[in-house]
Amino acid sequence: MRCTTLVALLCFAPLAAAPFGCESGVPSTDAQDDGAVEDDGGGTDADADADSDVEDESDEATDSEEADVPPPCPPLDTDYQPRTGLDDWPACISDDDTYHWIGTTIGSIARITSFESIADLLWRRATAPTADDFLAARTIYVETNGLDSRIQRREDLHYPAVPAADGACTDAGVPDLYPDRCVGPARMLPLLNDAFAAGSTGTEPAVHAARIEAALLWFLYLSPYKESNTCTTTPADCDSAWAYYTGGEDRAGGLGLAAYVSALDGETHDRIWDGLLAVRCWKNLDNETGTSVDLDLRDQAIAQLDRAALRGVALIVRDRFDMLAAATTSATRDAAWAFLRILGGVLDREATVRDADMAIVLRNELARTDPLAVDVAGAQAALDALFPCP
Repeated sequence: MRCTTLVALLCFAPLAAAPFGCESGVPSTDAQDDGAVEDDGGGTDADADADSDVEDESDEATDSEEADVPPPCPPLDTDYQPRTGLDDWPACISDDDTYHWIGTTIGSIARITSFESIADLLWRRATAPTADDFLAARTIYVETNGLDSRIQRREDLHYPAVPAADGACTDAGVPDLYPDRCVGPARMLPLLNDAFAAGSTGTEPAVHAARIEAALLWFLYLSPYKESNTCTTTPADCDSAWAYYTGGEDRAGGLGLAAYVSALDGETHDRIWDGLLAVRCWKNLDNETGTSVDLDLRDQAIAQLDRAALRGVALIVRDRFDMLAAATTSATRDAAWAFLRILGGVLDREATVRDADMAIVLRNELARTDPLAVDVAGAQAALDALFPCP
């Protein structure tokens, strides 16, 4: 057993450059590899789909006083801490602070590559995207086994499963009945389809690029949580959980969501990594190649991961409020506001569980019709109170 102690925390990392001239901000071939398996359904073996070429038809840091947000809390005594080994977890494969693949290939890495390509076309650029840029981005988005294919059936496992008698999220009409659980087809997919279509007309390109950015980050937040759960019966889904956050890179790097979080706070990024390694450690300790039975340890690992990931999303939202306040043109202001109303809303479920009154403060600010009327300081104070800990 490894001993328990608290780890000294790093301070916040400097911000990265902003997209197409904004005043602040973070960074903002898709055929799949054979062999890796990803379950993108409701968590049963029948819902698993292969991360392969064949679709399953069933479905560096600043001093803390320089930072404008409070430093994160210390780890919980129950957290897996692979950077120090100072925890009570049994020895496992992740103790070398490295993610060890279960499968030989990880198809989800290609989806993060697609996200990066879309970012270059739509929001990670010096000028607003053109209509042709939206068309090119959508071509990448809908590639076989790409982002669209997974968003069409992405479920939010924070919510109860659809009753068996009502069918599945991939069945017609079911997403409308259970939009929280069937979040991909019910909410993400219509939003993304509309934003791509509107952007391709040349109307408000910065706004529609921001909508796509926020929706895809929403997907990238939910996917590690989902894949960590379905890894219970589909071991290679642990690989997908890791890849959806990291883009297949090591702790010092990171693409997709990892690039956003690490640009804002290195410690929160590291704590998400710790959570991903906790999931891998659990799987190694339980059943590396088959169905796991130690669901208590699994849930402990996933809770560690999700707590850190929520902090990461909250930091992205907090930073985008800074962009809103600093905006000097209506285009940059409206884009920041479009982003905030989507990704900020993703935090409402957990915020309500943690502090319903404070959640109302954040919800009310996000519901304003005029972004100039938003109490940015108030919204950020709510975020700091609700999500202080990775």
